Order: sequence, then structure tokens, then C-alpha cells
Amino acid sequence: MRTIIVILLFLFIHIQSNAQFQFEFNQDLTVKIGNDTLTNAWGGGLNYTQFSDFDFDFDGDLDLLLFDRSSNNLRVYTQEGVGSNKHYELFYNAKNHFPPGLRYRCTMVDYDLDGRKDLFTYGIGGIKVYRNVGDAVSGLQWELANELLYTDVPNGIQNLFVSISDIPAIVDVDLDGDIDVLTFHIGGQHLEYHQNQSMELYGIPDSLVFVQKNECWGKFKEDLLTNSVTLNDPDAPCVGGDITNPESGGEIANPEKSGALHSGSTVLALDMDNSGVLDLVLGDVAFPNLTLLLNGGTVPNTDSPMISADNAFPSNTTPANMHLFPAAFFLDVDFDGVKDLLVGGNAKNISENEKSVHFYKNYGSNAMPNFIFTQTDFLQDEMIDHGLGSIPIFTDINEDGLEDMIVANFFRYKPILNKESSWTYYQNTGTLTDPVFSFVDDNYFNLTALGFGLRSVPTFGDLDNDGDKDMLIGVENGSLVYVENQSTGSGSVFSTTVQNYQDNNGQVISTGVFSFPQLFDLNKDGLLDLIIGTKTGELIYYRNTGTLTSPEFTLHNSLLGNIDVNTVNSPDGYASPHFLLHNDTTYLFLGDKEGRTNFITDIDGNLDPSQSFTVESNDFLGINMEAYSSFWVTDMDSDGNLELYAGQDLGGIYRYEHDATSNVSVQEIQQSNLNVYPNPTKSTITLSSNDTRIERVRLINLQSQLVYAETTSLKKVSIDISIYPAGVYFISAELSNGQTVTRKVVKY
Repeated sequence: MRTIIVILLFLFIHIQSNAQFQFEFNQDLTVKIGNDTLTNAWGGGLNYTQFSDFDFDFDGDLDLLLFDRSSNNLRVYTQEGVGSNKHYELFYNAKNHFPPGLRYRCTMVDYDLDGRKDLFTYGIGGIKVYRNVGDAVSGLQWELANELLYTDVPNGIQNLFVSISDIPAIVDVDLDGDIDVLTFHIGGQHLEYHQNQSMELYGIPDSLVFVQKNECWGKFKEDLLTNSVTLNDPDAPCVGGDITNPESGGEIANPEKSGALHSGSTVLALDMDNSGVLDLVLGDVAFPNLTLLLNGGTVPNTDSPMISADNAFPSNTTPANMHLFPAAFFLDVDFDGVKDLLVGGNAKNISENEKSVHFYKNYGSNAMPNFIFTQTDFLQDEMIDHGLGSIPIFTDINEDGLEDMIVANFFRYKPILNKESSWTYYQNTGTLTDPVFSFVDDNYFNLTALGFGLRSVPTFGDLDNDGDKDMLIGVENGSLVYVENQSTGSGSVFSTTVQNYQDNNGQVISTGVFSFPQLFDLNKDGLLDLIIGTKTGELIYYRNTGTLTSPEFTLHNSLLGNIDVNTVNSPDGYASPHFLLHNDTTYLFLGDKEGRTNFITDIDGNLDPSQSFTVESNDFLGINMEAYSSFWVTDMDSDGNLELYAGQDLGGIYRYEHDATSNVSVQEIQQSNLNVYPNPTKSTITLSSNDTRIERVRLINLQSQLVYAETTSLKKVSIDISIYPAGVYFISAELSNGQTVTRKVVKY
């Protein structure tokens, strides 16, 4: 009982001290582009997205699963509304309802025909499968079906290899009811057909047992240096007709480390002409187009060849032109019951990342599709989305007394195959109590023409005491650019840029690369100081030793607060500071490369070298942007409660509103890689840890009663809490590294 009391006392103190920063995700603040009010304005953006559909919430309709290769981001958009009012809404933090550690690719396919689509994802050297065992009562639940799929080849059993860059076709090729796999050979020239033997062996499609049926399915070869296709390839392994047991290239112990030439391909298999056999839509890693291969057969499993190749698919409309590495997906996204075509980029940090989801509406049928180009920005047109690594900044640009919003970024795609940093300006056209952001300009200050490089970050403050806010810009080479505001009171007028901004000694202020500045009166002396986040993860503090009209920045502490946000995963931290003063106390929300929310206190009085801040949490409220997080806290609607705006990897902004009754899990101070999901839950709660064992689990209710305890030695533990009343519980896990982690869990 003493342990329970200590845990609850700690949680009570922690929650009370941070109650003013209880935030819930909220999309209610209006954002407009022209006359269009964005339906998912604060949806966070998309970059290099894969699409599939499934019934996420078990309400009988199909929702969208989006998996983004940018940082293995996972999003779910649920289908809402009825009739002509059907639309998609972001389900915030849906990733908590999925197994942790998903990488490279994800798609939903019902392999056992139980009415619930299962999850096919990357496994080392191939494909991992999770079976969907959820229901309307328990919610989404997963069971590991296969850590890795294997296939029977002539010289034995080996992993069913799929390159990390590829997207295979996971589909019923022979129309017998079980799910087969079409994937490119490790050499990248021929498509292999791996036939599922579930129906042949057991008569039911509940297994994943594969045989390599054909090494050259479709009898074509793709050129290694171009994406041209040779039909009826006369060379092995395509010769010889129906290859029941084709020659194999030999067992591959670790194919991803081999010297293979294969770079990347995407495969969509569908019957385009209602012929009874599958045709192919191929994307290639080095090209922007899609190639349609039509199958000349009429019956599956007859080794029928592809008889035509259209490398401008869909050629009856505006052909796909996605720089770079397009992937095609066949699913209904406009609620008419007919499957459409979506095309997304598949090359991380290379493909388009603003208008990167091309939508082709199907005006035909599922059996005879007729795809017509409709738009380049499906879903993205209804959200703030400006490339990769968005950074929200609030300041009154037009000087009307209302804070406007600037969205900076790490970069956005620049045609062709280039990158640029940009600022997008949203003017506040609402009121003090009812703000509305209206899009004005996606290249504010003509930033893209100034040659500052990537990740140009502005900060605003009145440095010369003339009543308007001047600008400092952190740029790619690590230096700062000063721009004076010469406004006369009717809107900001920024003058000529002054590069290589200097300190009090005449030395150029520089972090070496990628500086992230903030002007903020850190020592509360009435003068704006300068804090700079560095690429390596530290904070540098320059104290303003000048005057109100003539600032001088003097280096005071090159490791402010002893903060360093780089991790074992990367030497880079990309520290992105946002200091704020609330109730006369200074706080810091600090973003980083890992996408974490570092909430930091004990700042006042600890500004000197060797003095330290307190990192209350680096996973504050479970808010994680997956990569390149940045934050801004303000009271936009003047209701006395703070709001949190979070920039992120996918180029959009998440908005959080204060909620004193928030049921968002309060994270323990100490860092932990413990995952607890789903939360909230109806029945089962799962705890998983990547690198430490879970030795003991306790479940405690709000009356301080121990309702469940278990001793284990596992990295993953599932607990059935369906027998307990709905409400709030605390789950405490003792880990093998000596750490005890406590999470708040909601049972409903």
C-alpha cells in the first residue's frame, strides 16, 4: 500500500503543477483559403503517403489508413456524416491503436476472410502480418500472425523477400479466396508470384503458407537503368511457359545487404479490362510516371503474358506525373461505392511533399475502371500543409492588434527534384475572441528568392524600441539575418536584410549550421535576449547587455540549462525552443528531431553556466510529432486559457486547447520507451517495451486500491480489464533497468 500511495502522491503533485498546461487536440479554430473553410485544417499534413481502407471504429463503414514514409507516420481518417455530407475526419493519435515499430509500408488486407482487414507491414527482409482480432466492444486489437512470411522455393524455405523500398501487391491472384503476393525479385527486373496454399492445403483461407509459383509472372522484364518494359522476355527465367517450380537464385541469408541492383518498385494489381486476370500498374524509384501492363490471359495460373505497356497511365486523362517514385492505390475515397485511384510519392525527402496525393476519380466501375484526373492534393487541400518540418510562429504582421500566423518549414519540394524553405502567411481576419486564419501568401517575404538555404526560422521582437517588431532569421549556415521593420503603423515593412548578425564583440553569431532563434526576455530585465537552438541539440543564451534602442547580445551560456536533446538514435537534436512567461513564471516547450514534446521548468534563476533546468517530461501529455517538433503557446481567443500549436514532420500544424478535465495520459518525468495502447480502451490494455523487460505490472484505481498485479519477464504484456468498471486507472510497470513507469489509463 505504501508503494501505491507514493505513486499516487507523485502523480497528484505532478498533475497539479502542470494543470495550467493540460491540452486536448482540437480543430475548432477556423482556417480559410479564399472562401473555403478547411475541414481538417489542423490535421498535420502529409508527405509520402500510402493508402488503404478498413473499418477502424467498427461502425460498418470504411475508414482510411494513411502510412507516411517520412518518419513512419500513421494516420487514420474516419468516415463521418451521412448522404451528401459524408467526409473524412482525422482520428487524433490513432497510432496508439496500432502495434508499435511499424516501418516502411503498411496495408490492410483481410487474409482470413473474417470481415476484419489485417495489417501487412515490413518485417526484416520481407513481410510481417498482424491479425485484426478487434470488435465493436473491445475496439481495435492485434495479434501477431507472422513475424515474417516464408515461401517454398526449389532449394528450400526462405523468407518471402520484399525490398524495404518496394510496395508489393498483396492480393488474391488466382481468385481462390486466399491472399497471394506479387513482388519484384531482388534483382529488380522480374515479378515473382508467391501463391498462398491455404485453400489448397486446408480448404479455408486462414493461413499464410506460400509457394513460389512463378519467377517471371507476366513474362516481362523491367530495365535496370530505365523503367522501360520488355514484353515476352526471351531470357530466363521468363522462358519455358508455366513455371511450376522455377529455378531459384539460391537462398538469401540477408538480401538487403547483398549487392543486388534493385532500387525500388511499387506494384498495384487490378483487373483493368474485366478479363478475369490481373493487370499491373508499376511505379519506379527513379521516374515520375506509372506504367500499365495489360494481361493477355483470361484464366488465372496459365502463365499468361503481359501484352501491352502504357507508360503514360492513365493515358485517357492527365497521366500520373509524381516526382518521384509514384505508388498507386485502388480504393473508394469519394463515398460512391466505386474504387478510385490515388497516387502518392514514395521517396522520402525527395518526392513532392505539398501536393503529393493525386486523385483520379473512377467514372467507370470496379470491373471496368475509367480514371479521370481530379486533383493533386487529396486531403491536403483541406489542411494546413507546407512541406516537411513545419514551424508555427505567431506575430501581428499587419499590425491590426490580432496575432497572425507564419508557418515556416524545413523545406518544401521545388520542381524539379529540388528543395526550398518557405514561409506561409495566414492573416487573422477574426476578432480577439473569435480568431480566423485566412491564407494570404505561401512565399511571404519572398523568402525562396533570398538564398538562405533550408530551415529558415524567423523570430520577431522590437529591437530598436520604435513600436514595431523587427525580425531575426536563423538560416542554414548557422548564422542570423537581421531585418528592421520600418512600419509606419499600418503593417510590417521589412527592410534590407543584414546577414552575419554580430554579437557585442563584433563576432558573427553562428551555431555552425541550422540555427533556431527566439527573442525573449529571459532574465526579466526588460530587454529582449536571444536564445538559439542548435542542430546538435543544445541551447545557446545571448544576454542583451545593450539598451532598448540599441541591443547588444553577449554570450552568457553556451549550454543553457544543461539541455541537450540529441539521442542515441542520432547525433542531431535540432533543438527548437519556445520560451513563454505564464503567471510570472518562465516555461520552455522544446521541440527536437525525434518529434518529442520536452516540457521544461525551473528556468528562472538558473541561467548561468553549470546551472540546470528541470525536464519535467520529454513526452509531455503523450504529444509526439514523430520528427521535427516545434511549438508555440498562446491564448488566441482571449479566454484566459492557453493553446498549444505544434509543428511537425508532415508539414502541418496540430492545435491543442486547454482542458482542465483532460483525459490525456500524463507521462512520468523520467524518460521511458514503454508503449501503452490502446488508450482509452474498452477491454485489453497492452504494455510493450523495445529494449527492456517488464518485470511487474500493477493496476490501481482512483480510490488507491490495487485491482490487478502480475509478475512477468516479458517485453510485451496484455491485460484484460473488461471486468473492471469504466473510469480512470493508473498502470505502473517496473522495468528490468530499474525504472518504474506510471501511465494514466481510461477504461470506457
